[in-house]
Amino acid sequence: MVMKSFSSLKEIETRKEQLRQNIQRGNKNITHLATDIFVPKKPDNRKEMISRAVNIGFIVFDGIMLAKKLDSKYAIILKSIELIRKLKKKK
Repeated sequence: MVMKSFSSLKEIETRKEQLRQNIQRGNKNITHLATDIFVPKKPDNRKEMISRAVNIGFIVFDGIMLAKKLDSKYAIILKSIELIRKLKKKK
């Protein structure tokens, strides 16, 4: 990026205002894109509403099953750590 030399305070103020407007336009674009990506759209009809409810149900079920799997898998490790601590305290 080539730096432009400014000869007056008016040129600096004009450039500053241009940069501020560019930043504001960029912020509006980012906000619009983030809204499109992250804000869920309202279903247009009953079919979409039922489909969304089923999808959310599967996501919740999958999360619960993952939590149970991780709990059962790592419960053995946690129990063995507790046992080791108890044995160390006895010594």
